[in-house]
Amino acid sequence: MATRACVLLAICAGAFARDCIELTLSDRQQNILTDSLFNGTIVLTANNETYIESAKYDFLELWDAFPKIVVPVNGTSEQCRRDSQMFLDSLDRLELWALKMFDATAKPPSGILSGNGNQYGDFDECLSIDSAVRGKYCLASLQVDLAHMGFTHLDYLVHSGHYIRSNITDMGHRVPRYSSLLWGVCIPSSCSSYDLEQELSNKLSHLRISVRVQNTMCTVRDVKRPYSFGKSLAIAFFLGLLLLLGLGTIFDEGKEGATNFEKLLNAFSLKRNIRKIFDLSDSPTRVKGLDAFRGVNAFALLLAHKSMAMAHSPYANKTSFSEVFGMPWAVVGRSAIVYTDSFLYLSGFLNSHNLLQDLEKKGTIDLKSRLLARWFRLFPMFLSLMLFCTYILPDLNNGPQWNLVVEEHSRVCEKNMWKSFLFIHNYFGFEEMCLTHTHQLGMDMQLYVATLPLMLLVWKSRRLGLSLIFGIAAISTVLRYLATHWYDISMFVYYGISVQKLLEAARYSYILPTHRATIYLIGVLMAYFIRSKRSHVKLNDTQARLVWCLCFALAAFTIVSPYRMGLEGYKYEHFTNAMFAAFAPILWGLFMCIAHWAICNDYAGIGTAFVESRVFKFFNKIAYGVYLTQFPIFFYNVGVQRHAEFYSPLLLIHIPEMVVVLVVSIITTVTIEMPFNQVYRIYFGKSQTKLKEK
Repeated sequence: MATRACVLLAICAGAFARDCIELTLSDRQQNILTDSLFNGTIVLTANNETYIESAKYDFLELWDAFPKIVVPVNGTSEQCRRDSQMFLDSLDRLELWALKMFDATAKPPSGILSGNGNQYGDFDECLSIDSAVRGKYCLASLQVDLAHMGFTHLDYLVHSGHYIRSNITDMGHRVPRYSSLLWGVCIPSSCSSYDLEQELSNKLSHLRISVRVQNTMCTVRDVKRPYSFGKSLAIAFFLGLLLLLGLGTIFDEGKEGATNFEKLLNAFSLKRNIRKIFDLSDSPTRVKGLDAFRGVNAFALLLAHKSMAMAHSPYANKTSFSEVFGMPWAVVGRSAIVYTDSFLYLSGFLNSHNLLQDLEKKGTIDLKSRLLARWFRLFPMFLSLMLFCTYILPDLNNGPQWNLVVEEHSRVCEKNMWKSFLFIHNYFGFEEMCLTHTHQLGMDMQLYVATLPLMLLVWKSRRLGLSLIFGIAAISTVLRYLATHWYDISMFVYYGISVQKLLEAARYSYILPTHRATIYLIGVLMAYFIRSKRSHVKLNDTQARLVWCLCFALAAFTIVSPYRMGLEGYKYEHFTNAMFAAFAPILWGLFMCIAHWAICNDYAGIGTAFVESRVFKFFNKIAYGVYLTQFPIFFYNVGVQRHAEFYSPLLLIHIPEMVVVLVVSIITTVTIEMPFNQVYRIYFGKSQTKLKEK
């Protein structure tokens, strides 16, 4: 007599599937099914049809064989072997320290098919062990390959949808090893990371799980980084800065200084700088619309950066994270390159606008003064952040991923900081770059230097100069297309992209000024057009509305056109990605130009109040601080996170974190950026020139 049975492939085979398949089976068929489940072959009969699934692996074995007790009993040192055996003996006797070491090590949890595969164990409990042995916490990286065994869908669930594909050898300090599992293990401090890696490899190799345990991913309590000369310099720098801020604030009497030293102290007055930062009166040189452009794009880029930082974090429902970012609307975040293009456009416009002003007044450009002003504008804050992240931040806290996202990044900075000092760090790839998000500063500085002779040429020979600009822009477009096609890379973060492809996209196109020059030069051309007498055109209300419709259509098309690449199941296509890389900056540049022109000519209509909002005027003053400090804050929070949390899209705008970014940006602006800008004016700028004339 046939009976109705619900065959739960996941539960019956080790809790590794999500669908309950209801089948009508005879008693004999049920017996065959039960036997075959444990022999590695599933035979299902339903509706008079037979289905055979060759299970190359018994998932019950995978589940049960996963080690619950991990200690390097065969460690390379005698002390490690002795401590490991002591741990096992003490665990048999239920001694508290051994129980803590066992308890602090991660165990296979529930919810793996919901993405709960990253298990930290208990970081603080492990480090608190200081008895017969001291505890050492190590975060191992595991590479599980179920697809190779024929279980593609289970592999997809275990790895949270492969939103970003990675392996255990990828860099992880800035780009996440999203599809590699993190496993916290507590071992005796006498054992090395190599001992643990060998122990785990021996126990997991037959389960087709690869293991990597880096020495830098192990932590012992109260073991500090070695003191270095660089750290001494960093401490001296910040102590000197605090001294200047203290003296400047104490001796600020509200009067303008007569001597350069008095002016220097005034420059570091917190009272004076705080008043200035909240003074939102219009500057006579302010160009309409730029504050709004900068504010909106900075917020969009902030969210894009936050989503990348979130991909480092463990979530109990991490598959939901992948599902949310695989929805069509998520294309707004995946097209993040257009938001960085906005800043290149604004930089090109402002640089050329200011240079043209000089040319109109003086007929020449003071190259030394311009380069020095640029250096003072960018370098002091940049230097301060590098010194802080390299020498100060690593000692401020700890956590399971702290060694990866803070300590490892600090080591990269210590080795490669000199490249950032010269603003050439964008030529060496993300793998060896200090503060990877600052690649834009390198490009911006290099494009600025190239703009100086270019604007002189435009001023002296309009036709030749403009022809050269169009020619360079066209060459840059061709380079983007060819790089994308040759290296199989993408400027759009498509679903399932690998970490390696993200790094190659950066190295071969994204961080190179030669490949990103098009949008910058569009800004240069717009500055030339705005300052010409032909930029103002009279429009009626209907024509103005049509202009804005065209403007928003260009923006929407640029952002939304590649949405299909952001959906689950997308397969890489050369032509589609190459076309997006080549022409997205041009379309986005046209949108920026049209919107900018309309605002400058007072055609914003009901949007005028939004564009001229005081919020944007304030944000413009702290924009550089927001840009520089957001990543260190995001990764500080990743590093100190102890346990998996429940993912919600609202975490993308985590209010406490955003408030910290805002406050830190204000502090860095009034204590570093504004004082050093004033120092330039005192010793090299107009105030010094006037003093010499007197």
